Amino acid sequence: MKFYLKTLIILSFIFLTSLSFSQTKFGATLGFNTSRFTDGFKTVNGSYFNFSSTGLSIGAFAELDISEKIKFYPKIIYNQIGDREKDFGNVEERGLDISTIDYKLDYLSIPLNFKFFSKPYLIVGPQIGFLISEKAESLNLGDIKTSVDIGGNFGIGYPIQDFRIELTFYQGFSTLLEIEREFNDDIETRNTYVNFSVGYIIK
Repeated sequence: MKFYLKTLIILSFIFLTSLSFSQTKFGATLGFNTSRFTDGFKTVNGSYFNFSSTGLSIGAFAELDISEKIKFYPKIIYNQIGDREKDFGNVEERGLDISTIDYKLDYLSIPLNFKFFSKPYLIVGPQIGFLISEKAESLNLGDIKTSVDIGGNFGIGYPIQDFRIELTFYQGFSTLLEIEREFNDDIETRNTYVNFSVGYIIK
């Protein structure tokens, strides 16, 4: 019940805000994520990419004029992220580390981004995500400790008539799993993903 109430409040806020601006555009977006977990803000082998762990992103967006070069650019997205690769061999070979934690996570994500410039444009802003479902793959380390994921986006996009192509990087700030290890530093698991998407302006 709390999940649906929070979602309703945020969606109502976005809708009412959009009514107060002129020249509002609306559209739909479809894309895919290459996602993985990071340990705090540390990457896995120096990379944020994991092309064997991919998921779908689908949703809608609004674009509201603030000035000639700045737009408020909120979205609501069904987002498949986490580490979706099932890899049973990792734990036995390397022991428990960030690369051996595999959970499929589905979120209702709400990026509250801002767009800067036009061709190309930059995307910057915070994001809040509400956990819809979780599934441990290779190793079950317990439930995700928070149903709300907060993080930040940075990306670039290019419009082609009524279409737009975007590449966005997301880093979560919320700790999803905190795992104690006897002879190594504790693991603080956070969401990280890169999204490629195509949007279409409907109105």
